Parts: sequence; C-alpha cells; structure tokens
Amino acid sequence: MKKIRLLIIIFLGLISLAACVAPEPSEPTNPTDPTIDLRAVNPHNDVYYQIFVRSFADSNGDGIGDLNGIRENLDYLEALGITALWLLPINPSPSYHGYNVTDYLDIHPDYGTMQDFQDLLDEAHYRGIKIVIDLVINHTSDQHPWFVSARSSTSSPYRNYYVWNGNTAYESFVGGMKDLNFNNPEVINEIKNIMDFYLNMGVHGFRIDAAKHLYEGLNADWNNTLALLDLNMYIKTNYPNSFIVSEVFDYNYLSLVDYYIGSDSVFNFHAAANIWDKVGNGNSRFLLVSNLKRAYDAFREIDPDFVDSPFIGNHDVNRVASMSGFSNPGDGPQKLALAARLLLTLPGSPFIYYGDELGMKGIRYEGTNIPGYGVVYDEYRRQPFLWGDSSKQTTWLPSDGTNDNTPSLLNQKDNPNSLFTVYQEMIGIRKENPALMYGNSFLAYKNNSSNIQGFVRHYQHDSIEQAVLVIHNLSLSTQTFELSYQRLIYGNLSIPAYGTLILEIDPALIGDYT
Repeated sequence: MKKIRLLIIIFLGLISLAACVAPEPSEPTNPTDPTIDLRAVNPHNDVYYQIFVRSFADSNGDGIGDLNGIRENLDYLEALGITALWLLPINPSPSYHGYNVTDYLDIHPDYGTMQDFQDLLDEAHYRGIKIVIDLVINHTSDQHPWFVSARSSTSSPYRNYYVWNGNTAYESFVGGMKDLNFNNPEVINEIKNIMDFYLNMGVHGFRIDAAKHLYEGLNADWNNTLALLDLNMYIKTNYPNSFIVSEVFDYNYLSLVDYYIGSDSVFNFHAAANIWDKVGNGNSRFLLVSNLKRAYDAFREIDPDFVDSPFIGNHDVNRVASMSGFSNPGDGPQKLALAARLLLTLPGSPFIYYGDELGMKGIRYEGTNIPGYGVVYDEYRRQPFLWGDSSKQTTWLPSDGTNDNTPSLLNQKDNPNSLFTVYQEMIGIRKENPALMYGNSFLAYKNNSSNIQGFVRHYQHDSIEQAVLVIHNLSLSTQTFELSYQRLIYGNLSIPAYGTLILEIDPALIGDYT
C-alpha cells in the first residue's frame, strides 16, 4: 500500500510539472528576410562588451592595456559574438580609473594616441562593431585647465564653468572631481563640441557617467532629463543613429523611468539586483519575472520603443562571481551560467563586463595596502583580463589571489562546458532570433513558480515575425514540460538544474502561454 501511495505521489508530481499537452511541432514562421536589415532598422539594439582599457590587452609590453591591444584582439571579440563595445574613460587623467578628465579631446598616454583610437574605430567599423565611449561630463579633474583657471581668480572666464559655495567648488564625488555648472550655456556648448568631435571620428555614441548628478537638489531628475534630451536632440541632427545610454545608479526602477525621455537607453540596475538576489541568493524566486516586467511596463509608458540596457556586472560593483550565491563552490558555477543565459534573453542591449564570460572574481577593498602597488579601493573590481597568454597579459595590478583558480580564456575557449562557451553560444542564439535580439516585448509565462521563471518575447517588422518562449529553471531539480512549439532553439523539455529552455512558438498563440 505504501508503494502504491508513493507511485501516486510521484505521478501527480510529474503532472504538476507539465505545462500543456504536446502536439507535434508545427511549421515555424519565417523569422528572417534577406531583403530586410534588422540591425539597420534597430540601430540601438546590440550586444555590448564593456572594457576597462588598462586591464584588457597590452600591445607594447609595458604591462598596461591600450587601444592597440583592443584592436589586435578584435578577432576574440568577434568570435565571442559581441556587436558593440563600451570603453571606460580613455581621456588623460591623473587617476588609474580615468573619471577625472584633464583633456576631453586627447587620449590617455598610457592607452596610446588619437591616431590609435582612430585606427581602432576604423577596424571595428570594418568588422561591424560599434564603439561607445564613456563621457564624463558631471565633473572634470581639478587639474583640468578650465578648473586651474577658474580657481585662480573670480574673474576667470572659466569661473562659471563650475558650481561654487564661496571659494569651494562643489564635488558630487570626492577625489578632485569638480562638478560642472549645467546652468551655464557655455558648458553645454563645450559638451556638444566634444560629442561632435568623437561622432565625427566614428564613435557610435556615449555612456553618460553619473547622469543623475548633472543637476542636484529640487527637481534634479527632471532637470537632468531635460539636459540629456537637449544633448540627444543635438547629436541626432547630424547623427540620427547615434546612441546615448545613461548611468542612473539607482536600484529602484521608478528612478530610471524619466531618464528615458532624454536617453536612448538607461542601465537597468533594478534588473541586475533582481538577478543577483533571485538567481544568486535564491530569495523569492517566484518574483523574478514579475519584478522585471513591472519595470519594463513603466519604461514602455514613457517610450513604447524603449531599449533597455541590462547587465549583471560592471566596474562599480563587486564581480558577480564574487557575490553571495554565485561564489559558492557547489552550485555557484551553475548559477553564473544561468545568470548569463537570463541576461542574454532579456529585452534591449545586454552589456557584458569584460572577464565575466570567464567567471573572473574581484571585490572592493577599503584602503587596503597591496604590496607592489599601494592602497587600493575599486582596483580589484577592474583587474587584468585572464588571457592565458603572456604576450597580451596586462600586469599593472599585482594579483590579490582571487583569480588563482579561475580558468583563463586559453583554458576555456575550447571547453564545451565552460562559462565562456555559455556566453558565446547564447550570444549566437540571441543574434539569430529577432524575438530575442530586437524589440522590447516581455510577457510572463502563465505557469511561473518558485522553481521556474519564464517569459515570452515577440518581434514583428514587415514580413518578419517571431515569438519565443524562454523558461529558466531556478531550482536544483529537473523540471519536465510538455509544450506545444514550432522549433526547439535551445535546451530540451526536461530542463536540468539551473538550466534554460528556449522554444519558438506560434505568434498567434502567445495567449496560450501567458
């Protein structure tokens, strides 16, 4: 009797995992049309790779990454599948990170020359890779000629370029970073000239650093939005496909909404936090998709054609592989792979932080002295890329040991089970499927639970239409489904622990899944 009862329980459990009756796969719709260039139709939808130049690739043996190092390794980036780059600050600066600029119209000497940058732009353009650069306009270095003049005399022509409290210049961020005065039209004109300079060279657009701090105080968000709108409208006049993505460092999606008025895209810190929490820590997993959808719906109210910028790692947070849950020696690697597949199936232009495709680790220190370097803070969030090839390896920062057991690119690139392979495969799948690559549709799968979180993505342009169902398994148990579909894109109907299933479905039947 006990055996019969156990068999009944197991049978009922299997039924509960089934989503619907499974007929034979039906004829798929045609998601492609050789006469239509969807990339041209959607100029803001890309797969980005974020590079801290100092840490990426060294071309001249001085231990410091440089622009030629990036150009010489475009083969790698092309093989990974990315379609665009975001370069952290490349201008001259007295700091290692570059966020206190001393000359907006020159290149940091550690990184090369303006000609080196032009060569990189030309080669990337030839390969169909766009380049976005960090535009640090909230503040300049206190060593910038503007500020050197401004502090020398109250009658300086640059005095009103900055925000003053008596004889003290205001800083949103400490460390000699003096805020520019956005109420001064001359400052705005300077910024527009800088943007023109780089757009004319062939830059695709700009990541606006500290966008929520351009103005401070009452109505700051609205004033910031209007300032960004003015800049965006200006560059669109001569460069209609140019791109502005704003950094609004806030995990509340409601704080991001208005910035879609003035920006082409905004980094989605809300999505990142949910992935860290629900996938990494396993907290309230059943809320993942509904939380994401709530933000997307809010963005869509401002701009129906919004392009999101999701990410799971960047230079201002600890490496995702060092975060709680993802750093577990047991299931941490599986969760890292799931986070990558989730990122690369979300709407918008996903941003991949260099080295995340290898599972690189790194944390912030609070003024720790590292022998051979000195006092460190954020440096180890931005440490050298692990090539496994000394001819490319940067050595400007000594190892703190966090990546002693992290396999290098050399060890991962031909391993079908590596994290690198997950990224490469998922980028390829994204680019091959318009429903994943373009558009911003995001409908919750009707049978979501704590174990499975799924959503439907849909895209249509002229004769091209495609719908896909994406289901992620957030549990340690295999989840088995019986589903109607047109084509199996990735995985199988028995999704392993922390696995993913992607199905092409009939667009006319989306309502059956949501």
